[in-house]
Amino acid sequence: MPSSNESVDLTTQDEALWRSLYVLSTMPSAVNEDTVSGVPAANNPRPLRGMGDHAEYWVNNSGEAFVFKFPATVDLDAQFDRTGPYYNLPRTGLDLDALRKMRAQFEIRLLDINAQGTLPEEAIRCSLSALDLLNVLHGEAEEARNALLPRAMYPCDNPFWRWYPQGEDEQFSVVVTTNPLIGNIPDNGHSNVPRLKRGDIGKGDSMQSPSKAKAAAMAGGAPNGGEPSAGGGTDPEHPPLSELPDPLGCYAALITKHRLRDARVIAPNIRDGAGMIIRPQEYRTKLKTGDVVFIECLLKLTSKLDNSSKQEADQPRGGQDWLQEVPSHAKEHEVVAGRVHH
Repeated sequence: MPSSNESVDLTTQDEALWRSLYVLSTMPSAVNEDTVSGVPAANNPRPLRGMGDHAEYWVNNSGEAFVFKFPATVDLDAQFDRTGPYYNLPRTGLDLDALRKMRAQFEIRLLDINAQGTLPEEAIRCSLSALDLLNVLHGEAEEARNALLPRAMYPCDNPFWRWYPQGEDEQFSVVVTTNPLIGNIPDNGHSNVPRLKRGDIGKGDSMQSPSKAKAAAMAGGAPNGGEPSAGGGTDPEHPPLSELPDPLGCYAALITKHRLRDARVIAPNIRDGAGMIIRPQEYRTKLKTGDVVFIECLLKLTSKLDNSSKQEADQPRGGQDWLQEVPSHAKEHEVVAGRVHH
């Protein structure tokens, strides 16, 4: 396998990829054999202030979210891929809460150790070390939290990785989720009445009844059906929810039912080779299976509670077939992408 100091016969495009991977994979923030030393084994994972959910996060020695980087390839045809058109939304029970948690979900593969002559040794080693790192962190947390139990009685959980054990193509993969894709969704719990201004006094009937007040508040418009708020304009950086592909009419139904005129698509930090943002609706056209990406991510642990529990928890980010197979109270280990560079 050629290293950075050996001569490699590559095309211009392959050479650019090779050099980029070498530079990125040898940065201090890329995974290597010493990366785990920056993550304390004790009290990890744990709740982290400012993350906005009830999940637990792996933190570094400074008490901040542990962030690491590694190269991999994308598999858009894999079992756990959720890159459109409805991403990780459940097939039934669509509501505002599900929409708030909607994320894209990528299944990625480690770089092929046999990719001689096309990928630098440093990149392959970095990629393989990432799965070793996930294995170690998962194992440490599992053993610490179940120290008083025999291994046969450990609670069921889903580790960071998935596996395909059969056939010639047996391999591990890692499921990576993005941040939420939709923003500016109204909170029904705090939208009981519209926010009026002094000039609105006596000019509408939105305060005539609680139902009219709530409808006006959710619509975000002026009293008595006046002009919409400034948030309803067109912003190419954050297009309205209605611009997402909607072959089954799911988004249209939610927009109509909950008056989501101002809901916006928030594109995660996923960029092409030129540094341009790839929008969520473009994942299936601008990315293809086998593309090499460089991922920056953090790790979190969430709990899936059964329907009888009154406690609210952040739902694991795989809300279709595979999520339904997770037993009640299972622990879900997640890899959350902060940046993906294609």
